[in-house]
Amino acid sequence: MRKNKDESTFEREMKNPVFRAAFEKESAALEVSEFLAKQMAEQEISVRALAKRASVSATVVQGIKSGKRKNIEYTTLKALTLALGYEIMFKRAHAAKV
Repeated sequence: MRKNKDESTFEREMKNPVFRAAFEKESAALEVSEFLAKQMAEQEISVRALAKRASVSATVVQGIKSGKRKNIEYTTLKALTLALGYEIMFKRAHAAKV
C-alpha cells in the first residue's frame, strides 16, 4: 500500500537522488536544445551559419540542437546564445526541499 495516496510516481522517484540527478541533466539538455532550435528557426539561421558566428564546430551545434550532446561547456553555450542575440543570466533559485 502506498504511504501517501496523493503522491505521484514522479514525485516519489524525484526523492531518489540518482533519479533526480539524471532527470535534471536530461531536462537541462532538452531546454537548451529547444531554445536553440526555436531561435534558429525564428532567425532563419542554419547550423553552419550559427557555428561560424559563435566560432564553434557545426557538429557541436547540430549535436546540441538535436539533443544528442548533453554535456555542453559553458563557454560554448555562452558563445551560441550571444550569436543569437541573447545573454545568460543567473538568478537565485528557491531553496531545495529536503
